[in-house]
Amino acid sequence: MSSVLSRYVLRRWATPFLGALLFYGFLLLSSEMVMISKQIFSEGAPLRWLLPLLVTSMPENLSLVLPMAAVLGGLLGTQQLMEGSELVAAQGLGAGRGTWTSPWFRMAFWLVILASLNAHVLVPAAARVQQAVRIRMAEDAKARFLRPGAPPWIPPGAANSAFWVSPGGQIHIMESTPQGVQHLTAKSMTYALEAKPNGSSELQLHLGGLQGALYQTSGNGSVIHLSQENQVLRFAIPSGARLLAPTRLRYETSASLLGIIAKPAPLRYSSTASLDLYLEAVQEVCRRTTLPLASAALLLLGIALGFGHPRFYRGGAIMKSLMVIMLYYLLMKYIENMWMSGKLKSFYPLLLIPFVFLGAGWLLLQQRLKPHRSNRTWGSFNFLSAPVKASFSPLLERIRRTQDGLKCWIHGKGTQHGILRHWATLSWWRNWISALGSLLVLNLLIEYATLAGDLSKNGVHVSVFVQYWFWNLPPFLVIALPMAFLLGTLLSLSEAALNREWLAMRASGVSLLSWLWSSRWAWGPVMVTTLVLQVWISPSAMTRARSLYRQILNRAPVQATTKPWLFLGSTGVLWHLQADQRWGFPLKAPGEAPILLRWRMGASHSEALAWGGMDLVQGPPADRLFPAQALRNAASADQAETSDLFLWQAWAPDPERAYLLWSRLLGWLAGPCLVLAMLSFAFPGPRQGRGQALGAGLVAGLVYIGLQTLFGGAARAAEIPAYWGVMAPLFLLLALSLIRLRWLRT
Repeated sequence: MSSVLSRYVLRRWATPFLGALLFYGFLLLSSEMVMISKQIFSEGAPLRWLLPLLVTSMPENLSLVLPMAAVLGGLLGTQQLMEGSELVAAQGLGAGRGTWTSPWFRMAFWLVILASLNAHVLVPAAARVQQAVRIRMAEDAKARFLRPGAPPWIPPGAANSAFWVSPGGQIHIMESTPQGVQHLTAKSMTYALEAKPNGSSELQLHLGGLQGALYQTSGNGSVIHLSQENQVLRFAIPSGARLLAPTRLRYETSASLLGIIAKPAPLRYSSTASLDLYLEAVQEVCRRTTLPLASAALLLLGIALGFGHPRFYRGGAIMKSLMVIMLYYLLMKYIENMWMSGKLKSFYPLLLIPFVFLGAGWLLLQQRLKPHRSNRTWGSFNFLSAPVKASFSPLLERIRRTQDGLKCWIHGKGTQHGILRHWATLSWWRNWISALGSLLVLNLLIEYATLAGDLSKNGVHVSVFVQYWFWNLPPFLVIALPMAFLLGTLLSLSEAALNREWLAMRASGVSLLSWLWSSRWAWGPVMVTTLVLQVWISPSAMTRARSLYRQILNRAPVQATTKPWLFLGSTGVLWHLQADQRWGFPLKAPGEAPILLRWRMGASHSEALAWGGMDLVQGPPADRLFPAQALRNAASADQAETSDLFLWQAWAPDPERAYLLWSRLLGWLAGPCLVLAMLSFAFPGPRQGRGQALGAGLVAGLVYIGLQTLFGGAARAAEIPAYWGVMAPLFLLLALSLIRLRWLRT
């Protein structure tokens, strides 16, 4: 009997484990796809390199996903045993602790074997192949940027610099920073794109025969004329943030790493490079050792977390597994940082992390298998707080009567238009407000955590942060409203299904389409509000939010949402866009035009610096430099009104601005398309809770954001048309809705 029961329990854990492996694997692979596509577009390489890089990154992602899937699989499997009362039946058959530890040990053994083979064999081999692919991609990317006569090129990670090669081969180097503005020309240029072992890249430009001018903006302004024989410029292209940052030695075999670790102490500390090599070798070996063990430890912890009362315990599996995973990887990164900084003298804490979670899982399992007992501490607290509750009872009673009266008035007014419409509208509003409120609170916490240091350092009052958060809401709501639209609809449908309200409506002849259409006075205004926010309110609010952001930072922000450059082909001038002024760089040969132009926002004329000149003098009028009034109204394209953005795109065609325009016009369709794609997940089964709808909605939202980033990056890099960058994710969602239509069980 025990062997049959062990096999049954093992099967009940293995099935959710495979599902969790696909769930977390898909999420991590989507994130990897977005990061790889960003790097490809920033390097200027073709999009065809995405698939080889994605395939070669799968073993490394698998090593991170196995512990995640273990904790979620064990938690879901045990939770299903509890909800189905199989555990009660097993205990009635005499099942004890060995009934649960025996299948755990068998499953953990094979997990450790699989994860160890992946970590010690597949990961180094795939990393070596990926390094070779990156080198070939870098060679392929060399011929795609800085072509003679091509549009100006802005290096990745250096938004304040730009390069342009004239049809005759003359190179223009332009840079605008708060310290100064310079415009140089070079006669020759060679460049190299080097792929680093940690996944990043570095672009090196070797320039020869430089001449030009530097205008120092500090004080009254001064001009320095430059002449150099050679200059080398380097631009780093980061690989993107990952759950665990890759090390330089990830492509080395485990035997090679052990050889580095086994070197005598005098050789380890002979130089800084040798010491860094030793530290990274220990870090990589400990990762390859502990991640397989973490799969077994987190599986036991997930099993222990799944135990509870069979009648009053359901849901929360995804959130609990995410908390365990975040705790494990945060602890792992913290100890690794201490090791790499030299604060830890021994590497044993790196190896002990999975055993800490294994011990926690074992103790929790022991506690959960004991008979249930009431909490005496909570009972004592209720006894002591009884007088306090009695003193507040009259006030609470008045509040309750006021709430009841308000509800009666709302229901009385709402039912005048029909009970179904009133009920469906209230249900949708209630769930939508809770979803949007959660996103707003999360945004507030993240924004404050990001800017708290700057507020304290620069002595800025918290009221300035509140104003900034308020004015920054419209750009955030452009992303949050589709997510809240999806979650509100899914939670409303799943709630009615679990409460048997949908069963009663269906028995009375109400169809799903009638139900959704009856709530149109709830989701209809939200769709209109989303369109109004994207087209009109968000661009205007962004101007105010950026000024407050600069006040909090006490400096200009490092990164911008769009490239701060405007190239007007009709005038042949490349403009660097700032909040209060613009610096122009005429792309002409020396002597044919001024070397620099400056135009202050709102001024009628510009200022010009001639080649060889020492002062700025009056230059061409503003309407000659910017032929359309729309080009002079806003400081940048993302702050321009949508009607003005059409003129920006007409006078200065740019794929990034074209994508911004299409996203404003079509972004409001994201919420309805997400709902159609996830409609089949809105009606949980008898043994499933609202967690299925919530989890499906969160995953769909993350996947949509990933697809939007992927296709948006391709559209910004002119790999695909701008309208296709916005419409492709929407079409994919509609296609998914048609594919999932036969799984829609109402």
